[in-house]
Amino acid sequence: KKTKGKSPPPPAILECAKAGLESGHAVGSKLERELFGKLAATPESAALRGIFFGATAAKKNPFGEPKQKVETIGILGAGLMGAGIAEVSIAKGLRVLLKDKDQMGLSRGEGMIAKSIGGKLKKKRLTTYQHDSQLSRCVGLTDETPSWKKHFSQADMVIEAVFEEMSVKHKVVREMEAIVPQHCIIASNTSTLPIGEIASVAQRPENIVGMHYFSPVPKMPLLEVITHDKTAPHVAAAAVDVGIQQGKTVIAVKDVPGFYVNRCLGPFLVEAMALQQQGADPLKINKALLDFGMPVGGVTLCDEVGIDVSRHVVNNLVGDPAKGYLGVRMEGADLRMLDKFVENGLLGRKTGKGFFDYSDPKAKEKPIHKEALAILKEFRHPSKDSSSLSSEAMVERMMLRFIVEAIHCLQSGVIRTSRDGDVAAVMGIGFPPFRGGPFMYTDRLGADVVVQKLRALEEEHGPHFEPPELLLKHAKDGTKFVSNTPE
Repeated sequence: KKTKGKSPPPPAILECAKAGLESGHAVGSKLERELFGKLAATPESAALRGIFFGATAAKKNPFGEPKQKVETIGILGAGLMGAGIAEVSIAKGLRVLLKDKDQMGLSRGEGMIAKSIGGKLKKKRLTTYQHDSQLSRCVGLTDETPSWKKHFSQADMVIEAVFEEMSVKHKVVREMEAIVPQHCIIASNTSTLPIGEIASVAQRPENIVGMHYFSPVPKMPLLEVITHDKTAPHVAAAAVDVGIQQGKTVIAVKDVPGFYVNRCLGPFLVEAMALQQQGADPLKINKALLDFGMPVGGVTLCDEVGIDVSRHVVNNLVGDPAKGYLGVRMEGADLRMLDKFVENGLLGRKTGKGFFDYSDPKAKEKPIHKEALAILKEFRHPSKDSSSLSSEAMVERMMLRFIVEAIHCLQSGVIRTSRDGDVAAVMGIGFPPFRGGPFMYTDRLGADVVVQKLRALEEEHGPHFEPPELLLKHAKDGTKFVSNTPE
């Protein structure tokens, strides 16, 4: 049910169990050996092994050993992200200073942490001692706490999870540098703002690094560590080390708009918009992606993260490629449609209405919201070719937009390896693990086949489907992006 029949092992396991129960242990064991041999040779097995090898490789710090261990972390902002970062930190033995501007914000954050850890105690995943020990490692502070600066003067690292505005980030950097010790690392949890620009006001820019966690932090396994031109190697090493200690799978990423996951997600979301503007039903787009193996449909994804946030992600990637933006690779849809949604208060699930109507909590399949239909009608220019809106065609277009950008990221050094790119896609947005991520999936299709598909789409829809040079090279040489052996 969970894999929607796309993953071969679950039915095979049931078949073996049934044979053993009905015909005896010997018959069940024989069938198990036969099916195991067959399954080991499937593309799905190769994909899952690839993700395993990639995740294992990510446990090694690419920057080497840090100069000193981080023991005390200051976290600025006790919202959803800040509280989540605090929770995964105290769970692994780190001391946390959780600070918000007022008691109301702090209490909300502490409440989220207590509820989550309390839930683990109820399910007997923690002992009472472990529960109490974890909570005792989190010290709550506010602007009104007289000793908050004294506490932060002992921090080894400060992670800011404050409002996504450059002036606010600059204020945080200036304030923290005047309080924390010389060795203290200042990490930004920004999902969009350039780390180099955040560090531009710092007296010690070498101590500034990006640590992009994914929401909800306790559940999402990925962490992107972003270094700018002046980040010291030992600072990057410490950031990765903290992430690994928190139980995260960490990938090192270059400081470019969107970093890696959001950079790939942008064109994917644009294509989902393009399909709707060409007449595709949002429900059918969702179903096509779910059938492909994605955990959530592309249109629902916008509603879940928030249409205002989706707009921010998309707009942050539009611009001159010479400055690191995506240029024509963000074309294909009229992005003003998202502005219209935001102007009309259609922000997604959090406001009860977005592309879909969430007014009935019992409805399994949420209907398209009436206001959303009106906006879609305004921006629609239906495609004359109905075959271009078949389920297969829609999935192909959206996934190829993601794949093209992933390959551009590898080509330009945004990510270090193709395995990093696969692991991040699977753990960051739920790319189907049994397909192996964008690079292993490309290998499975064949680089030459992917080039042919892109050329046809480029001719029909425009230059945003142009194949990257690295893909063309692999197609010409007949080579693969990912090795079948562990690194």
